[in-house]
Amino acid sequence: MKRCPKCSRTFPDESQKFCTVDGGLLISDAVFDPNVTIRATAADVAPPLQPPRDNAATSRELPDLNATIASMANAPTVAFPRNTGPTGTSTASDLSQAPASPGISTLPGTTAHLPQPKEKSNLPLILGAVALVLLLGVAGLAGVFFYVIKPRLQESQGGPVLVQDAPPAEKINTNTTAENSNTNTNTTTEDTEVAFVPPPGATKFANSTANLDGKLSEHYIDFSFYYPETWQTDKKAGVAGASNFVKVERRLPPDFTQENFAVGWYTSKGSFTADSPTFPRLVELLGATLANSFPEYRKVSEGPTKVNSLDGYEFRFVSLSKGTEKGDLQVWGRVIFLPTGIEGQTAGATLIMLATSLAPELSAVEDVGEKGEMPVILESFRFAGN
Repeated sequence: MKRCPKCSRTFPDESQKFCTVDGGLLISDAVFDPNVTIRATAADVAPPLQPPRDNAATSRELPDLNATIASMANAPTVAFPRNTGPTGTSTASDLSQAPASPGISTLPGTTAHLPQPKEKSNLPLILGAVALVLLLGVAGLAGVFFYVIKPRLQESQGGPVLVQDAPPAEKINTNTTAENSNTNTNTTTEDTEVAFVPPPGATKFANSTANLDGKLSEHYIDFSFYYPETWQTDKKAGVAGASNFVKVERRLPPDFTQENFAVGWYTSKGSFTADSPTFPRLVELLGATLANSFPEYRKVSEGPTKVNSLDGYEFRFVSLSKGTEKGDLQVWGRVIFLPTGIEGQTAGATLIMLATSLAPELSAVEDVGEKGEMPVILESFRFAGN
């Protein structure tokens, strides 16, 4: 399609060079390919650097409670002497009653007499013996009951006498080693997702390294999905030098996009939590690229999302393509950054979805991936190994 820059008339013949109205030199309009520039351009984006941690203490250190308890437990017990003597100031009567040492006179002409020791009573010993006899008697009666009378009663009732030892206490291993404490927190789709049953007329795509090279080969991701068999695959994707692993499209003849779906990659740490600091930066970088390629580009939303049981991060945008053979077309886009959830995986999938107002089931950007024929792709999307 060529256009006259003077009168803005268009001419379908690509070989025509001059305007038939005013003789102006015709120019070719750029071919609009919504996905030609969409690729995972965030390959070199690393997670934002964390600010250096201030080594200075910002709060008062708390005492070590265990050390405090240990020191209290090991402290010696102090026994204070028991004061059994009289208190207060000594009086003369006290002095006169105090026992004197043998052979020492307390007064002139007198000799101190030693006090006679009192005889001890045998009553406590008698009471203790009686108590011991009573205790032995009770213990003996109890033994006779449990070992003689009770078994005979049980035998007379026809029940067997069972003697069971107490069950051993359960042994709890409190020694947690690094090996058994390293729990994999990644939930696999095997446990959480029901196997997808493709509808009639669906075709399966499974990613392969057969024709890949460069960045796609280096950041290969094993995934699969189903798509309607009436959709067409882009022969420029999934081959050497391509920017996407795959792209499938629903077209309106002769060559107008209604819906399309492509898969690229981004640098990942394997999980949603680890990639969370990077997502806003990825949106910023890819959004800047899209703004240069889509007329009147505008981002309308951004935030967490889910693809089946997998956590991801998405943003949506709108655009307007003017002056096409079908008139002005609304363009709606949705991009999802999806970690694999597999430990050690250094690449995540970038799911790129585009739709236009030529798709009769869609009326807004919120419908992308929710209405039309694209939902079957998202519902069937799976990472291998999950």
